[in-house]
Amino acid sequence: MKKLFLIYSIIITTISCLAIISCENKKSEVKTTTKEQMDAGTKTIENMQSAYKGEKTASAKYEAFSKKAEEEGYHNIALLYNAVSAAENIHAKNHKVVIEDAGATVPEIIPEYKVKTTKENLHDDIDGEAYEAKTMYPDFLKTAETADNQIAFLSLTYAMKTELKHKFFFEQALGDINSNTLNSLPSKYFVCPTCGNTYTSAPKHCDFSLTDREKFNVFE
Repeated sequence: MKKLFLIYSIIITTISCLAIISCENKKSEVKTTTKEQMDAGTKTIENMQSAYKGEKTASAKYEAFSKKAEEEGYHNIALLYNAVSAAENIHAKNHKVVIEDAGATVPEIIPEYKVKTTKENLHDDIDGEAYEAKTMYPDFLKTAETADNQIAFLSLTYAMKTELKHKFFFEQALGDINSNTLNSLPSKYFVCPTCGNTYTSAPKHCDFSLTDREKFNVFE
């Protein structure tokens, strides 16, 4: 009987020791916030504020460019600008959520831009979208990743991927102006209300956010 009791005591002691070791390991696994992460966190919110300003300005600018294109007889390009304007506004709303979630101030801005001819506007827009998609947003994403700010990372990713598509659409429109083949431009666009992803034909669900196509905004 004493032998069984001794064995039982050894088992209980072993289990207790393992539990203590497990707890100690879990404590050691707790991530600590480094100065680099703290600095990246602050910078990420500054980047989100900057991105918000850019997207709000782009939304207003493209709305104005749509009217200019319509005046010049480029109806399908005007349609494209309307769709892209809506997409940029969705990006701005997403960025705003990230800023507010951090308890930071959402910038109040008055969009500033210059309306030129549609051909000139497209030239500028291609450069602008390329900068955002290939330089600005990738840099912002690196900082958000360092800060481990997942909601910012998601919002920035949605915007970056969509800007690449906008660049392609603008290049197509400019190419059609140059070749005088405007009839080849799409006559309908679909915009995902969650991420701003823009399509010329609606898939079953958004490639980025998995939003059902029934919820897409339609421009035609």
